[in-house]
Amino acid sequence: MFNFLFQEKKPTIKENTFIVWEPCSKSHSEVVPGYAKYLLDLGYNVTVLVEPERYKEGLFSKFEHKNLTLDKLKRHDILKYFKNSDLSEVQGLMITTIGKLCDDINFNQVYSHFKKNVDKNKIYMVEHEAAPAVDAGKWREDLIILRKLNYKNKQAVVVNPHYFGNVKITEKNKDITNFVTVGAITKGKKNTSTIINAALELKNKGYDNFKVTVIGKGSLNNIPKAVRKNIDIKGRLPFSKMYEELEKADFMLTAYGEEQIRYNTSGTSGNFQLVFGFLKPCLITENFSPINDFNDTNAIIYDNDDKYADAMEKCINMNNEEYKILQNNLKNLQENLYQTSLNNLSNLIEKKRGKIG
Repeated sequence: MFNFLFQEKKPTIKENTFIVWEPCSKSHSEVVPGYAKYLLDLGYNVTVLVEPERYKEGLFSKFEHKNLTLDKLKRHDILKYFKNSDLSEVQGLMITTIGKLCDDINFNQVYSHFKKNVDKNKIYMVEHEAAPAVDAGKWREDLIILRKLNYKNKQAVVVNPHYFGNVKITEKNKDITNFVTVGAITKGKKNTSTIINAALELKNKGYDNFKVTVIGKGSLNNIPKAVRKNIDIKGRLPFSKMYEELEKADFMLTAYGEEQIRYNTSGTSGNFQLVFGFLKPCLITENFSPINDFNDTNAIIYDNDDKYADAMEKCINMNNEEYKILQNNLKNLQENLYQTSLNNLSNLIEKKRGKIG
């Protein structure tokens, strides 16, 4: 198990330390293990700073490394440390959600949280949504993003965090095909209706050997009675339990449309991180697949919402050998993405390091 090092005022700084800091107290922490893994692979000691409650929820429950320190500093202690630090004692600092330290356009506001003479070249910023800054002419190409942009020909440093630790990569379930969806099941929500309508269509075709595991809020009262026993609403889960549910699942359900256009242009969805991390092939509309590098060899592509039930039916009827081929192709994509991201981060560090001093 982990030996959490409680430091009242200051993070744990060893030789050759890189700090990974998630300043958001409620969300986005799922990217932290992946970013820590890249820095560990580049040879650094890594100190993680997140809201301590995330540790209790099991954020790093499958991840252990001798050069990884999970500090339990509270937000006010973290902010106080950085306000008085020029970062001379560390190799670098990765801020995994800069939107919590500045607005969507003026990225220089981030530096106001540090000592006036801070070495700015040691600060690495992760931005989750590019559109506001691009539209305002304020975009910076040294920003780290999770997925390549498909927006006004802008570039950035793609470093995709999809490592969660030593997770179990499982075969397809034999008797009941287990689809998983992450997010609330809400009445009137378009992607909810797409999934539920497809489940109803499958039931009308005589299929009963499937279930939809919902990791998120919702109520069966909003689900038609005909498919209630096929829908398993888990509610919001701690990370450790979410990891377990993902390991048991077969396919990831996504149902993107114009309401989620940012997942096709200037941002990305956390669902894809889970697809890569747990090697769960996803159902994805053909309009959203190319920018995310999905195709018929590594995902289940469907034309439009009317074909969603057909896509789920294809999954149900898929045998384990076909599933393994799909999963292996997804693994190849994941490995290529990991190596590309590692190289991108390494190159960025070398570039910024050349400017230090």
